[in-house]
Amino acid sequence: MILEVKGIRKCFGGVVALSDGNLVCRRGKITGLLGANGSGKSTISKIITGVYDADCGEINYNGKCVKYKNPNEARQAGIAMVFQNLSLIPDLTVWQNIVLGAEQKKGIGLDNKCAREISEEIISKLHPGLDINKKVNQLNPGEMQIVEIAKAISAEPKLLILDEPTAALEQAQVKNLFHYMRELANHGVSMIFTSHRMWEVMEICDDVIIFRNGENVASIDFHKEGKDAERIIGYITGDSKKTECEIENRQIAGETVLSIKGMNYGKHLRDISFELRKGEVLGIGGLAGQGQNELLLALAGAYPEMKCEAELKGRKIKLTKPVNAVRNSILLVPGDRQLEGLFLKDSVYKNTIFPKLALKRQPIFTPSKKYRKECEQIVKALSVKTHNIDTPVGTLSGGNQQKVVVGKWLTFDINVLLLADPAKGVDIGAKRDLYQYIVDMVKEKNTSVILYASDSEELIQYCDRVLIMYEGQLVETLEGCDINEDAIVSASMRVNRTTEVN
Repeated sequence: MILEVKGIRKCFGGVVALSDGNLVCRRGKITGLLGANGSGKSTISKIITGVYDADCGEINYNGKCVKYKNPNEARQAGIAMVFQNLSLIPDLTVWQNIVLGAEQKKGIGLDNKCAREISEEIISKLHPGLDINKKVNQLNPGEMQIVEIAKAISAEPKLLILDEPTAALEQAQVKNLFHYMRELANHGVSMIFTSHRMWEVMEICDDVIIFRNGENVASIDFHKEGKDAERIIGYITGDSKKTECEIENRQIAGETVLSIKGMNYGKHLRDISFELRKGEVLGIGGLAGQGQNELLLALAGAYPEMKCEAELKGRKIKLTKPVNAVRNSILLVPGDRQLEGLFLKDSVYKNTIFPKLALKRQPIFTPSKKYRKECEQIVKALSVKTHNIDTPVGTLSGGNQQKVVVGKWLTFDINVLLLADPAKGVDIGAKRDLYQYIVDMVKEKNTSVILYASDSEELIQYCDRVLIMYEGQLVETLEGCDINEDAIVSASMRVNRTTEVN
């Protein structure tokens, strides 16, 4: 046993993040740390690495009781962590970020040759072909995540904590990471791995520890007890509700709500044309970084220089400003909720009413009573866990923050809802709630949805059609029984597929 954590308690103000946190990690094993957003997983990981101080409890590492003052002290002792929020410097290169803070000296200067060699060795296993001389600000989100992982691995830790490392990765990158993780484990490195994707946990972990409401509620050794996904999910959610909602594959033959012709934006979007029908969930698939996010941002009016012909319900519209999209009820749930979707220091209430400021007709005085009532209804409808609507949204768990990002549009009469990877980094229960609400909205209100998801399972389960993007173009349409894992992967990699987009 390399790590044993006992009776950890941590409060932030009046909020109990951990009430009785216990955790064990064995040498050379990969332990899954699971639980809903806000269950205490990230908090206990940050206490182990010295980001936070525990209010009480103890940490035994390598046979000694330890308490680190900061992550650097933990790193020097052999504990490294891959954080959910990236700690990279955008203007530095890949290799400079990987060795940052742990540079080796050569004479009076730094040994840059050695640093490049170390970086190249790690990157070649995680992401073959990634140029280590590229600046981080030139990378896509998945590549940035790879660099963050490489940075932790470069410290040659005895204990590696990975907190949601795969959220921004495509499946091939996840496979490379898992292969490297198993190689590290075979050399005696212990790992704590957090993910909301059950197949990842089943594939890579030797055992799992499950947290709920600030304490661990179960420990399962896969080698002794086997792998039972439903059992694990039951512990995570605390109930036996089905974890996925269902939507049947339907043939959508209704009126065209949105028509896009000849959309072009630099190298990101090239001659994009498609139609969205009323009551349709239209998926956008493909390998990460092929223009999916840019497509949704363009539809939301983020690029003034973007060129296209757009019609909404037969009426020509311009998508050159976000305000135009909002006034036409083309509404975006962005992929990065913290950077693009929320004002973290402001309350749930202020975040919810902010979009209304884009409406053409504004009352002289803000109808606070009306807006507060609407906000409370949204919080109730989406089961947002918050003390009250005046709570700063930045203090909520990731899943509840994402519900607020979706919820701020629910008082609008939605023509098109744009979802950019809405369940990324969201726990199983919150994902179920989000998608169930969206599915119900599609059925009851005939809402039209465009969904980009990095997890192809979400596309398979919820979409009526899937458009595959490759190098900024729409290259294939999948419908009905063709919406499956093999077809999506083949189309994404351009493997012997010829179906045209329509």
